[in-house]
Amino acid sequence: MTPVRLRWLAWGLLLGPILFLPLATQDGPSHVWQALALNHLAAGDPDWTSAMTSNHPLLSNQLIHRLLQVLLALGASGPIAEKILQVALALPFAAAIFWATDRRQNHPELALWVPALFFNLLFFKGFYNFVAAAGLAILALRLLHLRPSSRWLHLLWPALYFAHPLGLAFVGLVALLRYVSELLEKKSDPAHDVAQERLPLLSLGHGAFWALVFAYTWFSSGSSGDAAHAPRAVPFLERIARLALGDALALRLDVRLVLTSALTLTVWMVAVLPLRKPPFRRFTAILWISVFFAFAWALLGPDHLGEGGFVRLRMAWMATLLVWYLAVVRNNLLPRRIGRLLPALTALAVVFVVWQVNDAYRQAPSRAQFHLHEADRIAVQKDTVQPDNYALHTHHFPVRAK
Repeated sequence: MTPVRLRWLAWGLLLGPILFLPLATQDGPSHVWQALALNHLAAGDPDWTSAMTSNHPLLSNQLIHRLLQVLLALGASGPIAEKILQVALALPFAAAIFWATDRRQNHPELALWVPALFFNLLFFKGFYNFVAAAGLAILALRLLHLRPSSRWLHLLWPALYFAHPLGLAFVGLVALLRYVSELLEKKSDPAHDVAQERLPLLSLGHGAFWALVFAYTWFSSGSSGDAAHAPRAVPFLERIARLALGDALALRLDVRLVLTSALTLTVWMVAVLPLRKPPFRRFTAILWISVFFAFAWALLGPDHLGEGGFVRLRMAWMATLLVWYLAVVRNNLLPRRIGRLLPALTALAVVFVVWQVNDAYRQAPSRAQFHLHEADRIAVQKDTVQPDNYALHTHHFPVRAK
């Protein structure tokens, strides 16, 4: 199959389900209601201001709420606003498909892994802010790789912060390592090509500023790491299983867990093999340092920090996305035998996408968690206060109960 056809197939697998199917997510209705509440609070509606208030103006984890707020203010219904948001979340991943099918890439089959990585448990849980951070992180890594002095990075730093701090942490770590490596390179070889584009200190400092803002809002809101939820005697194999995507959080040894585990491990394997051959690019090594950090956290770190759960699964998914990006950058070094297996591996990715999307198709919901926030969905339809919304009692959402 030609790269152009692979590109359109991957785009179809990514955007088709979003555009044409009413995909159900667990927390989606809750986020739409929170955006509705923001509009009522901005208008000074007494029924709403008497029960709740806007949270810290510089609070992270509110990018998608502000987008939903604008869409609702423009007259979009709750389902339409959520659908537009899902399309917006998929756009950076669509750009990643375009890069993977570039004419200079020897293995455009890698593009078909993007939909498989996008439709994972975190998406269907409705963790939209985190999915947004992952997409923005892909864009930021692209800029750091090709144009580290680009002014667009100055827009991506605050966008990453307001999406999810984990995305900011990953990109910040890569940027810091790149800047340090440039200083060491310049010190060891002053005659090195001075025309090479380098990461400016101003851009790195801008990212550090948003990291300090996050530290301020984190501690000022009373949140901290929760040692009570640190891992104890959890079997090692269970930690390995948590590295898988899709439904792996349930830790059921079913067909979906086998498929998703195999797909994830394949992505890691294909990215590792090129590193056995020289030469190694500096940016590749920098990416791998951040990936191994995520891998260690996914195995050894706590799954709960303050009021935020699913920490290990988020780290594992972000690490897998970085490994996929690294595989695209280095796929010209893939051994021939691995290259011959790629068509079969892409078929596995297609199976996984169809499986996950079918399971979340709202016309035949078989999973009870999709009804968890049904009260929020009804409250959005009726434009009423929903005092039981879980975000009202947590620190990291833009609306809180009084």
